[in-house]
Amino acid sequence: MKYLKMILIPVVIMSCSVTRAGDKQLLYLASQQQKAIVAYDISNDSGELTRRFQFDMEGTPGAMTYSPDESMIYVLLSGLENGGAAAATVARDQHGSLTLKGTAAVMGGSPYICCSQDGRCLLAAHYGAGEVTVYRITNGVCTEQLLDHRMTARTAHCIELDPSGQFVFVPHTRPNRVDQFRLDSNSGVLTPNTPPHVKGPDENHLYHEPRHYAHHPRLNMAYTANENGGGISAWKFDPKTGTLKLVQTLSSLPPGFDGQSAGADIHITPDGRFAYVSNRDVTQRGEGDPQQDTMAGFALDETTGRMKLIGHIATVELPRSFCIDRTGNFLFAGGQQTRELFAYRIDQTTGELSLLKKHESDGRTIWVMCGSVQAD
Repeated sequence: MKYLKMILIPVVIMSCSVTRAGDKQLLYLASQQQKAIVAYDISNDSGELTRRFQFDMEGTPGAMTYSPDESMIYVLLSGLENGGAAAATVARDQHGSLTLKGTAAVMGGSPYICCSQDGRCLLAAHYGAGEVTVYRITNGVCTEQLLDHRMTARTAHCIELDPSGQFVFVPHTRPNRVDQFRLDSNSGVLTPNTPPHVKGPDENHLYHEPRHYAHHPRLNMAYTANENGGGISAWKFDPKTGTLKLVQTLSSLPPGFDGQSAGADIHITPDGRFAYVSNRDVTQRGEGDPQQDTMAGFALDETTGRMKLIGHIATVELPRSFCIDRTGNFLFAGGQQTRELFAYRIDQTTGELSLLKKHESDGRTIWVMCGSVQAD
């Protein structure tokens, strides 16, 4: 079994492609301790992070997502004075600076949000209650207008759309299934697809319970990170019916892993060649017994989308959220129980990860994402 290289290398200037000529990038981190979004400049050459600013919020930030044109960031807030939850709309200028545009009261208990392709709806999955909601976005600002409210099942952990924006998928962990909907973004109404959900991987091999979902950028394929036991599944997507069919499941754990692990996040490189899953070590370990949290890498066949394990690399403690930059050259992993933020380089030939640097971030990371900005 081949392992990803665990090499701490100096951050040096190297050439790599960027998404558009003259673009720069920022990394936005939702900090629970600071109750703020903290922004870092990303070097497109080296992957080096430089702290740029802190944008304070009125509550504790959680899940975040962009509007389709990335001019807005939507942020779920908890810990408000009234005890409720809210969706904050934060405008980004061309250089990435932030301005609060509105705060709308929404239902709480949501670990994941996404925006419709036309920018008119904000969709949320509600873990504890087992439901999904849709809110109206008007002139880019999320409002309190509740367009739809659907009961699904407990542990609705994520909500995402296919590239067409017509179909919605909601992974559930303990029911071990992915719910399937059609979305009418004009009305904001979700209609259960036929069938309304698909069963997750076989529970006998322990890599089941879909948690997060990522759609392939080119192929009619989707992928889920599976929480129970640590795994990744590949699903064939039918663009006509908007339904999924399970085709492959692999473990995301290193050989000989001793303990209990919970798969968390999943992301695919912009070119669709590699996928990565974060594994959280949730073992009750004794003093002196080190954590064994890892990032797992998978190569995706350019025609079939089938997966092949690349290897594993040690990562930050409890890596709940990570992101891949827009060049596809760097991966950044945040820890839910630590102030550390790990930066990796992605080998463009093999997909292997090399550790660039361990940064000290501004508080425990609940969400992290990258975005392009214009150069100053």
